[in-house]
Amino acid sequence: MNRTIELLAQGQSCWMDDLTRRMINSGDLARRVGEEGLRGITSNPAIFEKAVAEGADYDDDIVRAAVAGRSPAGIYEELITSDVRNACDILRPVYEETAGVDGFVSLEVSPHLAHDTEASIEEARRLWTLVDRPNLFIKIPGTPAGVPAIEQLLFEGINVNITLLFSIARYEAVAEAYLRALERRLDAGQPIERIASVASFFLSRIDVLVDRLLRQRIVPDRLPPDPDPRSLLGKVATANAKLAYQAFSHIRASNRWMALAEKGGRVQRMLWASTSTKNPDYPDLMYVEPLIGPMTINTMTRKTIAGFRDHGTVQATVTHDVQRARRVMEDLGRLGVSFDLVTAQLENDAVQKFIDPFDSLLKLFAAKGERAVAFRDVDDLRAEARRLRRLVIRMTTEAGSGHPTSCMSCADIVAALFFREMRWDPLDAAARNVDTFVLSKGHAAPILWAALHEAGAISEDPLSLRRIDSTLEGHPTPLNPWVRVATGSLGQGLAAANGLAAANRLDRIDARVFCLLGDGECSEGSVWEAAQFASLNGLANVTAIVDINGLGQSEAAPYHHDTAVFARRFASFGWRTIEIDGHDMTAILAAFRTAHDGGPTAILARTIKGKGVSFLEGADGWHGKPLDRKQMAQALDELGDETQAPPVVEPRRVGQMARPQRVAATHSPPAYRLGDKVATREAFGHALEKLAGEEPALVALDGDVKNSTGTEPFAARYPERFFESFIAEQNMVGVALGLAAAGKIPCAATFACFLTRAYDFIRMAQYSRPAHLVLCGSHCGVSIGEDGPSQMGLEDLAMFRALIESTVLYPADAVSAEQLTAMAARTNGIVYIRTTRPKTPVIYSNAEEFPIGGSKVLRSSLQDRLTVVAAGITVHEALAASDMLDARGISIRVIDAYSVKPIDVVTLSAAARDTGGLIVVEDHAIDGGLGDAVSTAVGSTAPVHRLGIARLPRSGTKDELLDRYGISRRSIEEKVLQLAA
Repeated sequence: MNRTIELLAQGQSCWMDDLTRRMINSGDLARRVGEEGLRGITSNPAIFEKAVAEGADYDDDIVRAAVAGRSPAGIYEELITSDVRNACDILRPVYEETAGVDGFVSLEVSPHLAHDTEASIEEARRLWTLVDRPNLFIKIPGTPAGVPAIEQLLFEGINVNITLLFSIARYEAVAEAYLRALERRLDAGQPIERIASVASFFLSRIDVLVDRLLRQRIVPDRLPPDPDPRSLLGKVATANAKLAYQAFSHIRASNRWMALAEKGGRVQRMLWASTSTKNPDYPDLMYVEPLIGPMTINTMTRKTIAGFRDHGTVQATVTHDVQRARRVMEDLGRLGVSFDLVTAQLENDAVQKFIDPFDSLLKLFAAKGERAVAFRDVDDLRAEARRLRRLVIRMTTEAGSGHPTSCMSCADIVAALFFREMRWDPLDAAARNVDTFVLSKGHAAPILWAALHEAGAISEDPLSLRRIDSTLEGHPTPLNPWVRVATGSLGQGLAAANGLAAANRLDRIDARVFCLLGDGECSEGSVWEAAQFASLNGLANVTAIVDINGLGQSEAAPYHHDTAVFARRFASFGWRTIEIDGHDMTAILAAFRTAHDGGPTAILARTIKGKGVSFLEGADGWHGKPLDRKQMAQALDELGDETQAPPVVEPRRVGQMARPQRVAATHSPPAYRLGDKVATREAFGHALEKLAGEEPALVALDGDVKNSTGTEPFAARYPERFFESFIAEQNMVGVALGLAAAGKIPCAATFACFLTRAYDFIRMAQYSRPAHLVLCGSHCGVSIGEDGPSQMGLEDLAMFRALIESTVLYPADAVSAEQLTAMAARTNGIVYIRTTRPKTPVIYSNAEEFPIGGSKVLRSSLQDRLTVVAAGITVHEALAASDMLDARGISIRVIDAYSVKPIDVVTLSAAARDTGGLIVVEDHAIDGGLGDAVSTAVGSTAPVHRLGIARLPRSGTKDELLDRYGISRRSIEEKVLQLAA
């Protein structure tokens, strides 16, 4: 038999505390009443708020009421009384079958009235009349102001559920009010048979507070006779309830009650509320099983009911262990815990716990009501979405290539953004104090160009799409001034949006950043790196819109149209999520409005690829395929002839922007002593910290290795300008790019080997043409030693050299590291600095300068037999080898090629001519690094011999590895001797 039904045999009824419209409309409430013995239910502001916020069950009624001019309080009252009325009707058979003992639904007055007697009475009367059901309970808190209200309402024949009871004294006061009300009715000649009331005792909240006080009193070696506080943990609420039931039993046995009972008076039953366990270490039924007995009600959550049905024990227990309960309360007092103060605090806190969700609920109604009124007129946006679809089809057909169907799925979203939601100025592409749009699904570039054209932001002919003389490229690039970052390699837009939002926050620009992604690109891990970063950094102004059209390039997207999958993923990273129909213009606008309330927010839009044209909608085989002329004519016919002008976009800003002022150039030189041993990674960090004081646009990012890369001092001194990116290098580079696009000078650092993971982001960054973007790779080469090959950056010079218009720098000591870091921050484009893990001697004076494209000739004579070209760690090996060769009477020229790109062609060519041959030694893979750069520079002037890492390395000490892989001082000496022989 169902255990909740078995409770009835013990005199206890099972109620629930989460009345919602879905529960009513789905039949769940009726089923629980008819099949599972549910005997009552109560409304709850927190539950109601959750139901309104997360579902659509109330939306139509909210819209109707708002358009009719109802206030948020009026909307709340209309909705809640409707639900309560319907629930009363479902429970009415129980009420009739039990002759008015059970079958009740509870509805509270505003919690703001908890301390206002007359206002509570007036609102209770109005709610009683509005619901107009005999099995209604009006909930009134048992506060001092609530007690006279309770008595008056009961006297008037209004049933009352007295809530928020914690102490026996307060219970006895409301029990007295019930008795007086019945006596007054009899004195007035009124019947008392159908007057009902329950006294609701709250349980778990008591133990939450008392346990905290008890834990403060736990001390080692406590001596008897003092009670052990640990023995009372989780015991006080149940003990208090058992003693309250004793007071209840005493009242029932009194002559005063007997006289009322003889005239038809009903018992004011005890109701146990807040019976779900808050402490996960406690049994889930600790507030159910010990409190079963006659004339009681237990109001449970769904989870508690499920647990009770699964493993609950049904037996009369409420009168058991009463003496133990008294000892618990006595011991509590002996430990110095005043239960009167506890219950006073709980009563005040409990009122506030009802006020907070109640106020939040009214704000929610206000927001939904405003949206309903604001979004009534969306015909112009729907028309604009059709115009965008038409233009996209014409553009891609004219170009003979492109992705029209991927544009058509998001046309409604783009129309809503550019023509209603975003604050921007179509006449000023460079404005910062505006909302920003990032098109992460870059293959949908035609929809962006179409929107900009329709808004009057570009005069370029949209039919020039993809032509060599057009800025309207196949994927967005900053060749067009409206594009902040290049996209098209999927999964990168959200990271850049994070960077733009972070820059806005630094500059105190209260602007939003909207990033439109595709569902297919959400398979990229970089999307979730970005989601984590936005949440951890509280980027509330970032809104991601995922166009979930369900189709990829070659087959269906992994989750088809299941928006809930994406919602769960974003929510797990701490994002607000909103699931909508991406073709419902009102829903789109409402989602954007909701996103104003804080975030980051992810709008998951269910769309149809090729929307608007019957033969394209949801059809396979159309990805990246334009329509031919005949198909275009058919599609345009279906979309309809649009003769009206597009909506006018009025320029809107988000306030004035004050750019931080640069401090006058006062760069202090390095302060090292010749011969000091300092790692170049440390010097890089010192330089950043100094530069930050001179350049307010300088920001730093790191991948959870700041105590290794050298950025830790910057982070400590300028925390607001430092962005910890954790182990997510792709997002780190993407955020750095976004910061650069907003005018910052970002310096992002991690181990050189880990930057290979982010190479696609780095590759795409070059097409964004950042004014400044500095990347630092530390712990490069085999010289890192015992950590082994997984940590050795051996490919980084090659990959950064391959970038078009990049700068690659490789300092050999602390002085050059500091000076080159300062140069990097002031050099246009992408600059890579390679730093070394081991400490190396300072070989340059503090006044030495290191121009980009230069080199340093460290040893030179007319007798030089060969030139050794090195950089970084191998400079020191070359100098040592020079000393060793000098002892043999052989002179060599040593060049520090600190600027790997651009390389010093003049100096290297002169050395090639002077010495007849060059040996390049580098702690890098032998292909693609410094050796290739030098070979290209000197051409056929002289042979170039290369010493680099030509075999897969392994762990070992620095010196062992340099020697094993042929780049040590001894290896250089051997090579010179071989060539000079």
